[in-house]
Amino acid sequence: MKRLTIFTPTYNRAYILPKLYKSLCVQTCQDFEWLVVDDGSTDNTRELVKEWEQEHKITIRYFYQENAGKMIAHNKAVKESQAELFMCVDSDDRLCAENVIADVLSFWNQEKVTDNPAICGIIGYKQIEHKTECFPESMRIVHLSDLFEKGFSGETALIIKREVLAKYPFPYFEGEKFVTDVYVYDQIDRDYQFLLFPYTVQDCRYHDDGYSNHYMKLLFENPLGYRAYHNQCVLFKKKGYLKSVVCYIALSLRIRDERLFSNAANLPLTILLLPLGVMKYFYDNFRLSRL
Repeated sequence: MKRLTIFTPTYNRAYILPKLYKSLCVQTCQDFEWLVVDDGSTDNTRELVKEWEQEHKITIRYFYQENAGKMIAHNKAVKESQAELFMCVDSDDRLCAENVIADVLSFWNQEKVTDNPAICGIIGYKQIEHKTECFPESMRIVHLSDLFEKGFSGETALIIKREVLAKYPFPYFEGEKFVTDVYVYDQIDRDYQFLLFPYTVQDCRYHDDGYSNHYMKLLFENPLGYRAYHNQCVLFKKKGYLKSVVCYIALSLRIRDERLFSNAANLPLTILLLPLGVMKYFYDNFRLSRL
């Protein structure tokens, strides 16, 4: 059994996957499996990954599913994983150095927290276009939310115990294919803490066909998922949750939910901010018309 599962969800990314594959092949520590979930690709992704399997350079496990979205792929990967630790590395990302996996596993062992039920994993840096923001000083064991409350605004690479992730599957909303990963990470963060690993783990490049460049399109195509996220933000009283109340109202109007008030995490605030929610609903409609 490998110590680490590196999960990659992919959809028509055969043109960019080789960069990630190469960054995995050069790792000085091979105590990992690469679990690829192909979300209904129509390009040559299957043939490419099968070719790599025959090279026997790294352990690869390939799964195909009809196009259902990244989060359903994530649930499947967690279920199929055979490792202690689990890390998502998107198809347009790559590991930043040859010793990343060795350093991560060594750090995990040295900290001797494997059996500590309060610690669920590691937070490292995720470098965006060669830019990295440092963690606040003097922090070692934290909740993910602690970082952002201390002013950190960068991207993170999360390596989490597979058994913990299995307790928090992504929800499925009929007709939708996306739920922000923060929805699940917020749930985990309420119950567990992370070790800070102040080194760069992943290097990310945003591409035109990625999620990050199509936020508004995702929002309008997945209102149930985003509404569930914003309602949870209100329930957890996350920083800026008043804005989430407004978003919850606007999204409830978008899907014409007659239970807008009965489903609200905070009914008094929902009533109070109803006018702002209505205004946002019409503003979003205007933005949608211009996409």
